[in-house]
Amino acid sequence: MNLSKHIPVMLEKSIDAMKITPSGTYVDATFGFGGHSKKILDYLDDDGRLYAVDKDTDAINMARDDVAKDKRFTLKHGCFSELENFSRDWGIHGSINGILFDLGVSSYHLDEPERGFSFNKCGPIDMRFNQSSGISACEWLETVDEQTLAHVIWKYGDERYSRRIARAIVHQRDREKISNTDQLAKIVDRAMPRNEKNKHNATRTFQAIRIFINKELEVLKDVLSNSYNILAPKGRLVLLTYHSLEDRVIKDFLAVTDENISTPRNLPIKSEFLKKMFNIVSKSIKPSKDEIDINPRSRSAKLNILEKANEDYV
Repeated sequence: MNLSKHIPVMLEKSIDAMKITPSGTYVDATFGFGGHSKKILDYLDDDGRLYAVDKDTDAINMARDDVAKDKRFTLKHGCFSELENFSRDWGIHGSINGILFDLGVSSYHLDEPERGFSFNKCGPIDMRFNQSSGISACEWLETVDEQTLAHVIWKYGDERYSRRIARAIVHQRDREKISNTDQLAKIVDRAMPRNEKNKHNATRTFQAIRIFINKELEVLKDVLSNSYNILAPKGRLVLLTYHSLEDRVIKDFLAVTDENISTPRNLPIKSEFLKKMFNIVSKSIKPSKDEIDINPRSRSAKLNILEKANEDYV
């Protein structure tokens, strides 16, 4: 992959949202191929520090030299749900000024047939961000029962024909092994009674299986729950989302934490000590037309900015 041609989504807007101070400490929780990290480093002085995490070993192994060799930069292989432990290991727990999350699947994953994310490219049905752990989508599809499969496709893909699709997959599986993405896409396409408008019939099903295999929503919930204690006073969470399920997780998180810091109801704590965890700085900021023209895959992106609140009682 030519990293110089990699275009980070909403680069300027997301970096502005971080509100970077030159000597601050920041985390790029979804390193990918370093576009956002490179820009953050441009804003830091010699005292500033950037830590990055990615669970894809390809991203780790292909990290660009101008980022990876920077003395202010540290890169870790792992999932951002482990950020609380990582921050303690790095000695920055409670002092991080901003964390950037670029959620979802990257252009690299979609463009590489061997990763199995795309219905447009024939390859093994893997779909794991971290290929060194867990089971592949192909392995899961070999044994999952029809009811569970239908539920996953409906829950994570919002697919109205989930039962028809699940029935078709299981029926075909019983006749022959479904071993590549082209086979799977054709099965889904044939099961649909009508064509999707402006998108491939397999889009929702592939999204649903990918989200389930990688536990994407559960991982996002975990890191949001743990983020308050990781951040410094007024520290920011900057989240790039790409579908309504991610947006819903963030919305639900804010609704739950808006009243207090997860304090048990029966504790005799005065109301003035019950402050919200995060303030919403901005939400659902969309890319400009120019950005979409340059990078069409950014068209579904939304930028959400949260800032740590309740500093008087930390």
